[in-house]
Amino acid sequence: MKPFGMIPFFIPHVGCPYVCTFCNQSRITGQSGISHLTPEYIQQTIKDYIGTKRNDKFWEVAFYGGSFTAIHRDLQHQLLAPASEMLKRGIIDGIRCSTRPDAVGDEAISLLQSYGVKTVELGVQSMNDGILVDAKRGHTAQEVVDAVARLKQREITVGIQLLPGLKGETWETILETAIAVVKLEPDFVRIYPVLVIENTELADQYRSGEYKPLSTEQAITYCAFLKEWFEEHNIEVIRTGLQSSEELDSGNSLIAGPYEPAMGELVVNEQFKQRIERCIDEHFSLRRFSSQSFSGYPYSYIGSPSSNHYSHKVECRTHANQKDRLTKHKIRISYPRSLTSKVRGLKNRNILYFQETYPQFSIDWCEDSTRNTVRCCIDGLQYVL
Repeated sequence: MKPFGMIPFFIPHVGCPYVCTFCNQSRITGQSGISHLTPEYIQQTIKDYIGTKRNDKFWEVAFYGGSFTAIHRDLQHQLLAPASEMLKRGIIDGIRCSTRPDAVGDEAISLLQSYGVKTVELGVQSMNDGILVDAKRGHTAQEVVDAVARLKQREITVGIQLLPGLKGETWETILETAIAVVKLEPDFVRIYPVLVIENTELADQYRSGEYKPLSTEQAITYCAFLKEWFEEHNIEVIRTGLQSSEELDSGNSLIAGPYEPAMGELVVNEQFKQRIERCIDEHFSLRRFSSQSFSGYPYSYIGSPSSNHYSHKVECRTHANQKDRLTKHKIRISYPRSLTSKVRGLKNRNILYFQETYPQFSIDWCEDSTRNTVRCCIDGLQYVL
């Protein structure tokens, strides 16, 4: 399959009937209006993006901003018509938009389909109603369920955008959202940890001490859990963390929160760290607790909110940290060169973590060009990650 070539047009806050506590899209996107989005501008932008690379990618126009189907129908026609013409002429391959869960009724979907739109992303943010109320989203979790059902019934590809770290977020609400989203069976998910942007209600709450943003490490852990969970259920996560922009990088609008241009890489690092740690803990738990069974939250996800899981992990760690036992064990982590940075971690963060957490293990990190999988070998037993 060809890689995607996205041609984005931002519609910041136009048509949205609410102002969410976290939202200042003109700051995030660097745009404050849409008067420049004339049919001529849209078509010329498409041509500029594609250039001489028509056959190199699957080119798709994307109308972002979170409330496309809530804007006036005349404006929707004005924006969609030039993109649809380029689609009919074979200059682009697809059109998508992002919108609110409470703005995709049957008429709205029919309008989109009449112009060739085949993908709709929904700004869901959370599936916990309390969090949605606090964030002033203006829709409920049930409206998300209904919106996804309507879109799928009309054979629209559905994406869901989540914002872990909103006010009131806990491991329990993260788990609630993760389970609910899997039941929806979306085609893909984006995960954006919450940032505190200037000129938002969330910024006021942060300054007053009413809101505490996630640390970078907390955000990485939440995102890694969600990504692992969705991938385990065959749901693709196409992005974690906001894309780097001049506005965010300058620090002029970013007040607080886990902004990290390499968030996607760090989340993948965390996934491999958790998988390796699971191998270590499971190896020793099988030796010591083979006669016991464990219920509750799936053990395969390190860092989950299950109290059973945490207590079991502590017992395994206690066992693993007994010097007279650990000196007998060696671990070998092998991986293909293409996964070296993902397994070892950015700036060797995973290597440093295991050196600090399991100081009495002898751990070898080895590239292995003969395999295309990551393996953890302990006492001659191999675990495929």
